Amino acid sequence: MAIELELKLMLHSKYLKSASDFLDGICSLSETDDQSRQPTLSLMNAYFDTETSTLMQGGMALRIRAVNGAFIQTVKTRGSNRIGMHARGEWEWFLPNEQLDLSLLKDVPLPESLQDMSWRSELIEVYRTDFERQVWNVESQDTKIEAVCDKGLVTSPYGEDSICELELELKSGDEAGLYDFALQLAEHVPVQVSVVSKAQKGVRLKYGRIELPDEPVNLSNEAELAAYWYEVWLVHWEAMHFMEDEVLIQPIRHSMYQLKTYLPNELVQALEGLDNDFDQCLMEDEALILSKLAEMKQTGLVMLKIGQWLNKQKT
Repeated sequence: MAIELELKLMLHSKYLKSASDFLDGICSLSETDDQSRQPTLSLMNAYFDTETSTLMQGGMALRIRAVNGAFIQTVKTRGSNRIGMHARGEWEWFLPNEQLDLSLLKDVPLPESLQDMSWRSELIEVYRTDFERQVWNVESQDTKIEAVCDKGLVTSPYGEDSICELELELKSGDEAGLYDFALQLAEHVPVQVSVVSKAQKGVRLKYGRIELPDEPVNLSNEAELAAYWYEVWLVHWEAMHFMEDEVLIQPIRHSMYQLKTYLPNELVQALEGLDNDFDQCLMEDEALILSKLAEMKQTGLVMLKIGQWLNKQKT
C-alpha cells in the first residue's frame, strides 16, 4: 500500500499550454532525468460500484485502468484528513485483461461496512474517465514531485463532465515543499485548489448534488471550523464552474467571510482583497463573469496560502 498525497488544481482549458510551458521550463533547468518531461499517456478508467453506490458510501473507489495495453486494478480508500489535499490509501495490481479480480482485495483493510464482500455480486460499471495525461518529474529544493496535467471527460449513463486539472503528487520531501511549488506555478498560471476527485465527478453525474464537507462536531474548535469553511469555499468554487452558474459566487463569498474569523491578519487582508476583486468581476457583462473569475491568478494564490497555513496548524 502507498499513501497518495497530492494537491489537485483546476484550470480553464485555455491555460493548459501555459501550464505545460511552465513545467517544461522548470525541467529545462536540469540536465538529469530526475527532472524531465515523461511520455504522454492516453488513459481509460472504468469505475465500479453497486446501483446504490455501496462502495462510495463506504469510502472506497474501485477501478480498472487501461494504459498502453496494460490493465491495472486500483482500490483507493479515504485516508487521513489533510485540509485542501487528497490523502488516500492506494493499492494497485496488474491484470491480464480488463476483468476485475476481487480475490486481490484480501490483503486490503477494507472499510468495516464493506468487509463482508456481500456487494461483490452487484458490481456494475457506473462511469468511466477518458483523458490524456502529460507527466513531469520536478524537484523544488528538497521536494520531489510528479506533476500531471489531465484533459478529457467523465462519462456515465447520466451525462458527462469535463476533466481539466493539474495534480501535484508528493514523491519525497514534505508538504511544505509541495505548497511552495504550487505557489510558484500559481504565479504564472491561473489555477485554483480543488477537493473534487474524478470519482466524485462521476458520482455527481448520477445524483446531481454538491457534496459539501461534514460540519464539525466540536463548534468550539476554531481549527476545525476554519478547515470546514475553507473546504466549503473550494467545493462551491468548483461547482460554480461545473454548473456554469455565477450565482454560486454568493455562497463562495459567504464561506470566505466565515473563514476570516479564524485566520491571521495577513490572510484576512488577502481574502478581503480577493473579495474586492470579485466585485470588479461581477460588474462585467454576465456572459463574461465566469471566464473573468477563472483567469484571476489571485484566487489560486490565496487558496494555496490559506491551505498551507491551515495544514501547519494541524502539525
